Amino acid sequence: MAIPAWLVHSIITFILFGLWGFFGKVASRSLTPQNLILISNIGWVSILPVFFIMYRKFFTIEWGNHDFYFALLSGLAGSAGALFFYYALDKGDTTRVVAITAAYPLVAAILSFVFLHESVTPFKIGGLVFTIIGIYILSI
Repeated sequence: MAIPAWLVHSIITFILFGLWGFFGKVASRSLTPQNLILISNIGWVSILPVFFIMYRKFFTIEWGNHDFYFALLSGLAGSAGALFFYYALDKGDTTRVVAITAAYPLVAAILSFVFLHESVTPFKIGGLVFTIIGIYILSI
């Protein structure tokens, strides 16, 4: 049985986001959050040419498409979130900061339930509750 592509991508993301948190904390030993966000964005920008080469046939700008603006908002929220993440890492314990910030699916799930009318199941509610419990346990 083949592993679904979404699961492979999720595992890779899981590992990369874990490295992001760890490397950010290590860097915060001597860099300010402001420098961290600027320097980390240099890393992000350096990978852009690879993405453009690999995916250039898919890249289009459709100013009339409202989802284009949601993509921009996604980038803005992610960048602002990264800045505040570095502020938190600068002052807090890695375990607590990463646990709390890694619970962002709570926000996405609630917004998806309310605005996108995604299904609410007992398992999804249970997962969200366990996420909150996990944050609490790691925060004490």
